[in-house]
Amino acid sequence: MDIKKQLLTEYINGRLEKLTSLGQTYSPEKINKLVNNLLKTNKELPDLYQLIDNKFSSQARKITHNNHLSSLKEYYLSNIDKLKKGNNCYLLSYSQGGKVLEQALVEDKTEVSLNLTISIINNKKLGYRKPNSKYNDYELIMSDIAYLLNVRYAKTYRVFDKDMNPTGILNEALASKDERFLNFEEVYQYIKEESPKFTLKNEIITFHDKQIKKGLTRITDKKLYKENVDYVIKMFKALPDITDQNIKELTKEYLNMKVFELFTNSLNNDLTHYGLLINKKENKYTYELAPLFNKNVTEKSELNHNETICNFFIVNKKDLLHTLISNYYEDTKELCTLITDNSETLIPLITQLMKEHLDYEEYEKYQVIINENMKMFNNELSFKKTIEPDTNEDIKTYNNNDHKYNYRICPYLDNYDYEAFDDNMSNKGSVIIFSAVVSVMIITLAIIGVAIYVVSKTP
Repeated sequence: MDIKKQLLTEYINGRLEKLTSLGQTYSPEKINKLVNNLLKTNKELPDLYQLIDNKFSSQARKITHNNHLSSLKEYYLSNIDKLKKGNNCYLLSYSQGGKVLEQALVEDKTEVSLNLTISIINNKKLGYRKPNSKYNDYELIMSDIAYLLNVRYAKTYRVFDKDMNPTGILNEALASKDERFLNFEEVYQYIKEESPKFTLKNEIITFHDKQIKKGLTRITDKKLYKENVDYVIKMFKALPDITDQNIKELTKEYLNMKVFELFTNSLNNDLTHYGLLINKKENKYTYELAPLFNKNVTEKSELNHNETICNFFIVNKKDLLHTLISNYYEDTKELCTLITDNSETLIPLITQLMKEHLDYEEYEKYQVIINENMKMFNNELSFKKTIEPDTNEDIKTYNNNDHKYNYRICPYLDNYDYEAFDDNMSNKGSVIIFSAVVSVMIITLAIIGVAIYVVSKTP
């Protein structure tokens, strides 16, 4: 045997001895074929060894990832009771950071489309059921990240059949029986018909109708970026009976939803994908921003890698973040700082959520995106803070927010997989996350344990 071929074969066999999961998939014939393909490249041995390491490392991570997903089903099966009479599925969700697996009766009521069915949950709540898909897997991740960052997201469940096979997801309806949900295109119509603030109403109508005629367009004008965001804030101000305090609350929550969408890479953020909850008591209207829902994350054919959709336009993500921080800093600085200050725990936790819900290819893709977005946030916020340094009051607020964040993430530690998944990422992340919150965990473990128990036993 040629000496170069022999050395490559020995190197591959040596690597496979250490990567036992891969050794089961590589026959002698497959190894020989791999060696011959490598030899055809005419590269030197050190370069070929590096190619082998890269190939095996990626494959090993994929196998470990898929084994982790398979083990979840076995874990759930070992921890559930047989479905009781009257129930037809299991619902998995996170409640205050703890996993809750509960039996339920979910009955389909109206098929809206092939991918959406209105359902009734336990004869009480209205829900929207969707089949298995990678896009719906992301909704589960979005709802968990929203909890970590204290952003409201529609209650979302993974649905399993009696044998613990996943059949899709379920979102609880946004509005209660006393409320009415309107997305922001419907809010526009509501303002046209109901608002007594004629000057403001005419400004909203003029801007809306002008942009609708153009369709979804790509913009670079920074003035238009701000006008696009201001459009929704103007709608808040035009609502009938709204108070100054209500306007202030809606504005801050809306802007923070925009920050959340940018960080998590939500792409379908037009005016139909978020809205208001309207309540009328004693002939007076009150308003609340509805929780986020239905977020598409990884790709849309009309968007480039660095773009997203915001209201009427396709925008550059970095330019939109700059708009939110430079023009609305008083409202956005707390959430932006919470994200960047806690990156060493937030990124590993999001990585763990990805591992539980995504196949390996989607996991790899989204991990890159989240890390890129974190870098974008760090760069934009650090620049802003050099121009406008934090005050003592700011620092006090940030510390209080960090304290609440650490309480929220403690239960997730019980679900964190400390096994080395990626030598460059996960080992480092798992050590960091443990050291960063272990003191908080010790203090609060008993309290949280009781809370999770109570939640899990609630009918």
